[in-house]
Amino acid sequence: MRAAIVGTGGIARVHRRVIRELGGEVVGVCGRSLASAQSFGAGAAYDNLAAMLRAEKPDVLHVCTPNHLHAEQVQAGFAAGAHVVCEKPMATSSDEARHMIDAAGKAGRVGGITYNYRGYPLVAHLKQRVAAGDFGALRRVGGCYLSDDGYDPRKYMWHFTPGSVGPGYALMDIGVHWLDLVEHVTGQRIRELSAMLSTHQKKRVWRGGEGQGPRPPGASDPDGGVPVEVDVEDQADLLIRLDCGAAGAATISCVSVGHPNTIVLSVDGSEKGFHWNQQEPNVFRERSTEGELVRQRSPGLMEPGSAWMTTLPGGHAEGYLDAFRNVVSQIWAGMRGERSGFPTFADGLRGIELIEAAVRSARERRSVDVS
Repeated sequence: MRAAIVGTGGIARVHRRVIRELGGEVVGVCGRSLASAQSFGAGAAYDNLAAMLRAEKPDVLHVCTPNHLHAEQVQAGFAAGAHVVCEKPMATSSDEARHMIDAAGKAGRVGGITYNYRGYPLVAHLKQRVAAGDFGALRRVGGCYLSDDGYDPRKYMWHFTPGSVGPGYALMDIGVHWLDLVEHVTGQRIRELSAMLSTHQKKRVWRGGEGQGPRPPGASDPDGGVPVEVDVEDQADLLIRLDCGAAGAATISCVSVGHPNTIVLSVDGSEKGFHWNQQEPNVFRERSTEGELVRQRSPGLMEPGSAWMTTLPGGHAEGYLDAFRNVVSQIWAGMRGERSGFPTFADGLRGIELIEAAVRSARERRSVDVS
């Protein structure tokens, strides 16, 4: 695949590495400035997306930019004849996401979302076991996504600039991953949701550092920074109910000190239960009336349909980059017309719809039907 990347931040560098590992070629990169694109170290450098698409004619465009740019850039990629891999969240609103889906249909091209945590072998294993009924009828589903990415009150990210992130911060940045994992692993849709949102750090100061984005509107302080009133949550507490009747709770937080990236999915069924933590991705805990059993990832544990996802012998750790590569590999396979079960733009739209429901629930102080 001849791939182009728009965006030059940390996640774009992950895409660059994965593209190379899959045998693809980065033919161009577009940055906010020509200097940022030149320093990226791959492909021809551009500061204009349309110019890059015209000159390089990539097979696939990887969109790795702030949320509010996704819709326009994705539609530009489709209009240029490219398939598109888009970072999560897909857009800043469900209306934007629907326009992106329409653009893919009109162009006859494929769009995929990097819900990369689906790519862990044990996530695939648990999904298959739930579908096979090994855990019985589902009763409880819960967990968390805890991060300390926004914990430091001195830190500023483009997410805090009004209009750049969408209707939420914690929900849009990390909550979409947890919500997707719930529906993906259980095979059930969330049909009802209740949310309580909190903003613990209400003031941030933009100082123009890396990853802070363009200067937000407003007057400068004496040190040259721009104070910003944060209008999105940094913690969301959710109650959910699935179509099958199972219910549970989760906390999504970007200000949880000491939690660099704790994603927990915990499920109880009528026969057994399980607990999986992304920070220990090569094991899960299976619960029964006989106690708790720690099961390790190994090729022999995997079912035939997902055995390809694990390439190392048991006891050799596979991690984040391996999972990311698995998901992009599935998306690319879908672009080649192969059946691959990749996270689609429809899945991206679903994530935005759930977040909008959570924001509406918190605002109206009631549970919201999202079936």
